[in-house]
Amino acid sequence: MSRRYKALLLDADDTVFDFREAERRAFLATTAPLGLNAPEHCAAYHAINKRYWRALEQGLVTQEQLRVGRFEDLLRQYGVDADATQVAWTYSHNLSMQGVLIDGALEAVRQIAQVMPVAVVTNGISDVQRGRMARSSIREFISALVISQEVGAAKPDPQMLYVALEKLGGLSPKDVIMAGDSPSSDVRAANAAGIDMCWYNAAEKTLPEGLHVEYEIREIGSLPQIVLQNA
Repeated sequence: MSRRYKALLLDADDTVFDFREAERRAFLATTAPLGLNAPEHCAAYHAINKRYWRALEQGLVTQEQLRVGRFEDLLRQYGVDADATQVAWTYSHNLSMQGVLIDGALEAVRQIAQVMPVAVVTNGISDVQRGRMARSSIREFISALVISQEVGAAKPDPQMLYVALEKLGGLSPKDVIMAGDSPSSDVRAANAAGIDMCWYNAAEKTLPEGLHVEYEIREIGSLPQIVLQNA
């Protein structure tokens, strides 16, 4: 028997925010003055950044080590003599200015927010995520924003989701549904917390063994139909 949902927990990057485009714009604004503005430079940074975020999910690095370490690695790879801490700060500032949304995300969240509160639960750096949210047209429809740097834990740690439940008035896991794109962080966190999961699987990937989802969608615009038919 399906549950009756009272709220939605929603991932940010690559679920409602177009992170790849935001990352590209912020990266080029930061590194072009250093001569790192070719497609291979962007690709190298993306690979390094992905590795650091996976390490964060596994508890192997801190948020600050991620913020600076990815640029230390990039500058070292291309032999660029620059202060990685300053480059990291500049990048974070530039990224905080990017509120680009995935097509269909604004309307999907707007529809759901008319019926129930929506909490965004994101692994990210506080000033970056709050800056992007403030500049996004989606902000007025978000009831709570939970950021890993502020919580001191990152998805897949279910603590992130528990904090969101408290911010929504003390709801229980069975009262909400989670939506996100990442099996390693979003799906795993929802499974650990006992929360129903809607996997936004635009790339049509295979779900890793040991994880489960209640729903799967290819377009974020399909989310209201799933959430609201169980409201």
